[in-house]
Amino acid sequence: MQPHQLQYFVAIAETGSFTSGAQRARVVQSAASAAVKQLERELGCALFVRGRRIALTPEGEALLPRARDVLAALDAARAAVAATRGQIVGTVSLGMMNHLARFDVAALLAEFRRAHPGVVVHARQTSTGSRGSLEAVRRGDLDLALASTVSETEPGLVLRTLDSEPIRFVCHRSHPLAGAGTVRLEQLTDESFVESPVGWGNRAVVDQAFAAAGLRRDVHTEATDFVLGQALVREALGVMFVPASAVSPDPELVALDVEPALTWSVRLARSAGRPLSAAAAALADLLARAAPHGRAEARSR
Repeated sequence: MQPHQLQYFVAIAETGSFTSGAQRARVVQSAASAAVKQLERELGCALFVRGRRIALTPEGEALLPRARDVLAALDAARAAVAATRGQIVGTVSLGMMNHLARFDVAALLAEFRRAHPGVVVHARQTSTGSRGSLEAVRRGDLDLALASTVSETEPGLVLRTLDSEPIRFVCHRSHPLAGAGTVRLEQLTDESFVESPVGWGNRAVVDQAFAAAGLRRDVHTEATDFVLGQALVREALGVMFVPASAVSPDPELVALDVEPALTWSVRLARSAGRPLSAAAAALADLLARAAPHGRAEARSR
């Protein structure tokens, strides 16, 4: 059993595809498939149910956490040797979001690579929004995640707030409320909403606010990014709640304050029970220091 076989197996299991797994591992698909087949021969069992969509067999499910442990131990061994030379090496899995408020994560990742060329950062988005990213951190699929949560605490996780901003109500300029300046939730119960899917943090904030007020609303259309959502609003196909930094400058749209105020927060999540590697800790520290909240804390000291 070779480390690369376990690496390809884990990548395929986590992405749900031989093609995507090979891309993550940066090898051709034929190499990943051959390595997994050899691993299956050595173990004497099939690890995947192969078909239009692949799935883990019971044997594959049993191997997956152990394979992660082996790979993590190998990373830790390399990191320990590198640390004696003052270096940080390893791999960090980082969950991402479609919109990241007021800080430039791409620039920060570039800065991190220059500072720590021996660290590989796998940045990826889940298909189920912040909720999916938080679950991935709990399972150990992700080391860190940038996620939006309603609460400052989550079971099994340590959260650090990186940025917060108000959520605004966006409508077409011809909407009856366009000149109101501020809207209240009870004024919006008859509206057709364009919203992010369930699992997205901004959706959770709004859903909780309506539920707390004892109000119902009609989510007519779901869009996974704010640009598309506001394009639908521009065509008068609904109204939308949008974090302030994502509001479009389109003259056909009007953004109004909401009463009571709704706040959208971006937080950095890590496991409460699993220590970070040196590489993950270095990335977490850079993100925390560079985010608007981190800069504000530094100025206040």
